Amino acid sequence: MFVTYENELQGQFNAPESTRLLWGSVDVSLCEYSFLIEGVGLQDGRIGPVTRHVADVSTLQLIQGAEKGILLMIDKVQLITPPSMNNQGRYVMDVLAEIRIVPGTEVKPVYEFLTEDGRVYTSART
Repeated sequence: MFVTYENELQGQFNAPESTRLLWGSVDVSLCEYSFLIEGVGLQDGRIGPVTRHVADVSTLQLIQGAEKGILLMIDKVQLITPPSMNNQGRYVMDVLAEIRIVPGTEVKPVYEFLTEDGRVYTSART
């Protein structure tokens, strides 16, 4: 989930799919990880490039499975990891190749995120 404050609301208007809220900023520092999804989709009744920032695996999977009709085609998904997860002292974006559930954690999933360049990150809290 992303955090923002009421005073960051810059405006709102009705769009075909829902009311669109325009925020000046959101705080991603409370996210364990998040995803930037790039592709082509419908926005305001037109087809064009669309980028979505989502904060959890279940929302990503809904979008990938076309159950949430935002994107018609996904070009790439980038995993955004905080310093506590990637041990690099900064936020890092890597192209995501695969998401796996660690065996034995199906009830309360612990995810492994495999990136295109071979890095593996885990959602397990250390």
